[in-house]
Amino acid sequence: MIDNFQNHAANERTFLSWIRTAVAVAGFGILIEKIPDVSPALWTGQALVGLSALLVILSTLRFLATRGQLNRQHSDGVLFGWIEVMFAMMLALLLATLFVFLLRLVQ
Repeated sequence: MIDNFQNHAANERTFLSWIRTAVAVAGFGILIEKIPDVSPALWTGQALVGLSALLVILSTLRFLATRGQLNRQHSDGVLFGWIEVMFAMMLALLLATLFVFLLRLVQ
């Protein structure tokens, strides 16, 4: 039996949910690029695809850091601080991109 199996399984489920979110954001970005005759659609779609790639990188770093801490059975709170801040900044940038796109779409 794997030590701390429930914790490892929860870590993997969290990682997969972030990957699923990144795929959805990328798909939404591709969908926005396909909108005809909308000037901000190209850069907005590219920004969303780029942000989804960043989301995959950050979620992978968080998954690996958590897995290492579970294997060592030691919690290093300092490591989690910057990863969560990066997640929050990335999500804020994502929302700002969508807000600007919708604002320009209405005009």
